[in-house]
Amino acid sequence: MDRTQKRSVNPNVSRYRYLNLNSNFAANFTAVKWNSPVPYDPVWLASVQTYTPVPPVNETRLWAWVKEEDIQFKLFTRRNPYEYQLLKTNESTTLRESNFNFDNKVKVLAHGWLNHGDSPMPESIKEAYLNVSDINIIVVDWGTAANVNYILASYNVAMVGRLLTDFINFLIKEGVSADDLHLIGHSLGAHVVGIAGAYVRGGPIDTITGLDPALPLFTLGNKDARLDKHDARHVEVIHTCGGYLGFASPLGHIDFYPNGGTRQPGCGIDYRGLCAHNRAHMFFSESIISDVPFTAVRCTDYDELYYKGSCKGTGEKLIMGGFDIHYGKDGIYYLRTRAEKPYALGDVAP
Repeated sequence: MDRTQKRSVNPNVSRYRYLNLNSNFAANFTAVKWNSPVPYDPVWLASVQTYTPVPPVNETRLWAWVKEEDIQFKLFTRRNPYEYQLLKTNESTTLRESNFNFDNKVKVLAHGWLNHGDSPMPESIKEAYLNVSDINIIVVDWGTAANVNYILASYNVAMVGRLLTDFINFLIKEGVSADDLHLIGHSLGAHVVGIAGAYVRGGPIDTITGLDPALPLFTLGNKDARLDKHDARHVEVIHTCGGYLGFASPLGHIDFYPNGGTRQPGCGIDYRGLCAHNRAHMFFSESIISDVPFTAVRCTDYDELYYKGSCKGTGEKLIMGGFDIHYGKDGIYYLRTRAEKPYALGDVAP
């Protein structure tokens, strides 16, 4: 083969290898899509530019385009841990013919922006709970309304929350006790469950856990549009990207601040905050099944944590997450974690 032939072959071979390399890279990139930066970041845009804050719930009709069929309520139990059963509001027969057990507790999971019902947050928490106990897990799949521009998704939150309210009211009407309900939401999903809890007729809901509740376009002043301590009898919040993607200010009865609540070890530069933001649900899912607890110390007040980034503590300790609910332990709590899985450090000095 002469030089001309070599030139005609080698570029094609190189191009073929290049395409294969990028194909493999794309496959790997897709697998971690939830934890990777995106070329256009409307969360960042919303955080640095001025937009109208998310409207109160009674004004969402002016903004939201969410339809009832856009929201799916997927039931998982130990009888069907991998294949969900679809439940629908006001369909009693479907509920009673499903694997739903009225004698068991109910955990409701709501994902955040650009996620779906099978994204890492609901999947990991669902699996953790079913490994520990035979309970009803209901995943709120609002992916159609969440996989849009962040600004529009944030405006959709209230309508999704009200549709979830209708579904919970239906469960209570069918015989589920509000005392057996625990709502868990990440990012925008934290506000979804907060709104749902606030409007339940048979409430108050027993417990809500907010995992790094979304900050951009939400304000402390407008409690009707976000998670608030009055949305349930007991509200716990885990802050991991406070001040950027998540709220830094306390929102619940108990607020945990791993590693200070803003940056997380192992996340590197993390200039978009996505790694730290996702740590909230990763810590929580691990806490359910871990033999090593996420032991936190209680701070004197939020100012101690805000100005120092940590706190020496009052001597009182509390485990973050886990299977049990921490009633009557209201306060601000600080803890440290490892940079990699397993994240829990146990009972260590702050």
